[in-house]
Amino acid sequence: MINFLLARALQRLGDSQRQRHAATAILVLGILFNVAFLGYFKYIDFARTAINDAFGTNLVLTHIILPLGISFITFQKIAFLIDLYAKRVTSFTLQDYCLFVLFFPQLIAGPIVHYREMMPQFQSIPCRFDKENVAVGITLFLFGLFKKAVLADSIAPHVSLIYEHAAAGGGTSFFLAWMAAVGFTLQVYFDFSGYSDMALGLARLFGIRLPANFYSPLRASSIIDFWLHWHMTLTRFLTAYVFNP
Repeated sequence: MINFLLARALQRLGDSQRQRHAATAILVLGILFNVAFLGYFKYIDFARTAINDAFGTNLVLTHIILPLGISFITFQKIAFLIDLYAKRVTSFTLQDYCLFVLFFPQLIAGPIVHYREMMPQFQSIPCRFDKENVAVGITLFLFGLFKKAVLADSIAPHVSLIYEHAAAGGGTSFFLAWMAAVGFTLQVYFDFSGYSDMALGLARLFGIRLPANFYSPLRASSIIDFWLHWHMTLTRFLTAYVFNP
């Protein structure tokens, strides 16, 4: 609700120099609020543990329960505020805003989407059964489920065993070390891309087309190529709102 009120304040401001200064202040306030909110839930216990270890203090760990999908929701709320500030979004309602922020298929693991690419789809969803959307959606969902439940979850125990053995002080061979490194890479890829595929499939069942998040990154020929094909919507977010705002 705080973000919605900040967005309303940005929407009401005009283009005069004084109002643009006010809009900048509201935008900065909104970004700081969202970053602080995310940091509190994700890193407060880590910070307290680090302080306890470094200075011998005894700060109590609160073990805060992490809200579902907080990272992706935060990114999207920040992007929405920036789009409003840049006049890329000019009108919205509370219902539209909540639908955009809380659309459940991509709530947990992305992809990160923009208001201007989602709302036209929400507003034009046909109220009829579409067998193509259902077929594609189920296929994508099952493909993602297979990657997560069969591939990633099958690799995880073997990788964990090697790391646990090394952490306990046991030696590890060159072959096992490489097997753990490659296995962990595959585990993360199948896990994350599997969730993304399931999100795309669920959204497609409703007639919504989410942007792809992975495009065969393990076939990349360079680090740059790998980055361009791994978590592509995060790369798009960083490019649009951090490197080239």
